[in-house]
Amino acid sequence: MIFASDLDQTLLYGKRFLTDEMQSFQVVEVLEGEPISHMSDRAIELLHEVHQKSLFIPVTTRTIEQYQRILIFQNELLPRYAITSNGGNVIRDGRIDEQWSRQVHSRMVNECAPFPDMLAGFAQISNDSWVIRERMAEDLFFYSIIDREKMPVDELRDFERWVAQQNWSMSIQGRKLYLVPQAVNKRDATLYVCELEQDEQLIAAGDSLLDLPLLEAAQLAIVPPHGEIYQIRNHGGAVGNFHFTQASGISAAEEILQTVLSWYHQLVKAT
Repeated sequence: MIFASDLDQTLLYGKRFLTDEMQSFQVVEVLEGEPISHMSDRAIELLHEVHQKSLFIPVTTRTIEQYQRILIFQNELLPRYAITSNGGNVIRDGRIDEQWSRQVHSRMVNECAPFPDMLAGFAQISNDSWVIRERMAEDLFFYSIIDREKMPVDELRDFERWVAQQNWSMSIQGRKLYLVPQAVNKRDATLYVCELEQDEQLIAAGDSLLDLPLLEAAQLAIVPPHGEIYQIRNHGGAVGNFHFTQASGISAAEEILQTVLSWYHQLVKAT
């Protein structure tokens, strides 16, 4: 069984999600001396158990450098695979899988509009009043730090439709707006690992539109009650292969991992 999970706001949570003063947690990421990502002690315990009983794959939009800041995956729990850069890179036994990288870059060239066209399109609606910083991530996708309260909602809605016509995707997560070629996605990278491992039993977890293709490909998709997917579907409980957690914030990670373990035990009983 494979468990492929998004990280930020799915398993890892920032300070604003630490609302329960009685809950014990650990800092799992530090940037410039400041703690920025956390997991509850119980979630860390459950993640170790999941890692022992399944093939756990962190799947993140973070770049390789950003992923390597997460202390737990460098010092304590070492996944055999990690998928970074929204699926643009597969890290296998600590090294970039070059075969996968070649496939991604070939598809970007052949299937998606080129970067200059997308940046020119974005430049038509962006300005300093709501776009704070712009970044290119490993020549795989583009993102901006934005002021959500000032962003032009109607213009962005039209822009998003144009983006889709170029075989790109747009996603807004917190203060970040992502523009990503559709060839760079978490689903295809995860299915590539499934094929390498010859394992078709896939559970996935995530909260944003960039996670949606991966979740739709899984036998069980687990979603916390926040983020783009929850806002769009606006359901609690289970809908199709989607399970929405009851717990929110940092506690959602615990419920996600408990659900994975319950699924694992059901599979064991069935065999």
